[in-house]
Amino acid sequence: MISFLKAKALKKLAILTMGAMFICFRTSPITAAEKEPFTPLGAPSCASAACHNQNLGKGITFSEYTTWTGFDPHHKAYAVLFNPRSDRIVKNLYNTGPGSAGATQLCLNCHASNQGKSEHTGPGFSITEGVGCESCHGASSGYISVHFTEKFKKLSAQEKEKDFGLTNTKDLSSRNKLCADCHVGNAKKGMEVNHDLIAAGHPRLNFELSAYSAQYPKHWKIEDDLKRYPDFNAKAWAVGQIQNSKIALQLLEDRTTGLHGVDGKKNPWPEFTEFDCFSCHKDLKLNSKKYQGGYSNKPGSLPWGGWFNGNALKLVLEESKVKAFPTEVSLQMNQFGAQPIKVGQSCKKAIQQLEIAAQDLEKSPTWNKSELLSLAKKLIDSGKINAEKGSWDEFAQLYLGLAAIHNSWDDLDQQSIPKDFTKELVILRDLLKDVFPKGFDSPSLFEDKFGLNPRNEKSGETFSSVFRSLQIALESNRR
Repeated sequence: MISFLKAKALKKLAILTMGAMFICFRTSPITAAEKEPFTPLGAPSCASAACHNQNLGKGITFSEYTTWTGFDPHHKAYAVLFNPRSDRIVKNLYNTGPGSAGATQLCLNCHASNQGKSEHTGPGFSITEGVGCESCHGASSGYISVHFTEKFKKLSAQEKEKDFGLTNTKDLSSRNKLCADCHVGNAKKGMEVNHDLIAAGHPRLNFELSAYSAQYPKHWKIEDDLKRYPDFNAKAWAVGQIQNSKIALQLLEDRTTGLHGVDGKKNPWPEFTEFDCFSCHKDLKLNSKKYQGGYSNKPGSLPWGGWFNGNALKLVLEESKVKAFPTEVSLQMNQFGAQPIKVGQSCKKAIQQLEIAAQDLEKSPTWNKSELLSLAKKLIDSGKINAEKGSWDEFAQLYLGLAAIHNSWDDLDQQSIPKDFTKELVILRDLLKDVFPKGFDSPSLFEDKFGLNPRNEKSGETFSSVFRSLQIALESNRR
């Protein structure tokens, strides 16, 4: 849960051979009969020493397979199903023995290529590869023999995907969607981390595109991303805010229909992962932060979770031409006894508007330094206003937005970043990290350390003070 808060998030702020069967290359699109569906051939099909496995070093062109096997945590996604934590999760869920997570479809849906299904795959395919090349780039039978040709390279990303099955990973929205199936959820595919799974020991999902991109051991050149999007980090954060909200709303809509889960059981309503965890998982203290600050909802109600639909999203949508914040969904989910049919209808409307907003934002001109600073100011102002009543999720999202803006600022004009701005961002990150007890995925110390008035014992800083300092740092840059 806190991997994106590690020090490297401020780095910038974060960098079977093909064989004879592919000798006869072709460059013409395959027919509809041939391409439905494309066949996964397995990561080894990308491992030829003449292609993506030249072993030239991490992140170097023609060493993509080398980078994936040596550094990419996705390569280990299947292996982790056999560690003690996974054993504990499936024991809590199903009362099964050690190693059984590796044979549980609920786990395989996200921890293995092709959702762990070996039917209609090539001879090199194996679920033991974890989340392999084709999980992101698409089943390779349609493009593996042609994707290196000049004629193929001249095709548009849309043509490559439609006619050959090579997934578009270049557009920010497309890239975010690839990640979100597992890192946000897709009920239709059985890729869902619900309350049962979290209660059994699985971490909560709280994906954010820009931070994950900064941390990810890349097998491509970041320079290529910057050619397409000179403001890549900030724009990835902003587009990701909208797209992840849309995907989370789709998950909520599916939950309102009572879709049957992977084990055949009808999904419950309401699904508790939709709500703020600490509405229930907290000590009942008379002087708690919420008690002193007053309740926005009826005491005992469940506030809708704010990771994908908080103030950060509102501020991003102000930068688009479409006012698409899911206000109606929020009102319904925050009232006692939300009706699934009405919630589902509201989700459908909001999803359509968010998609328009995402497309609008992604196609907008590159943000210049002045526009980045303006957006940073809005995030800081939001932090100041809510410093005494905000949630951990809200502050984390604001930090991630400011970190992404810092990254883009660094790309556009590295020498102009005020040192104090970087310094205060590090302090904000540390405040967010400091509320996780050792060995826990939950910021359960948040209220104890940051009530209405107390100061953090460790650093002497509060969210109020750090957002004030961030404001001062920005204002000094404007002078």
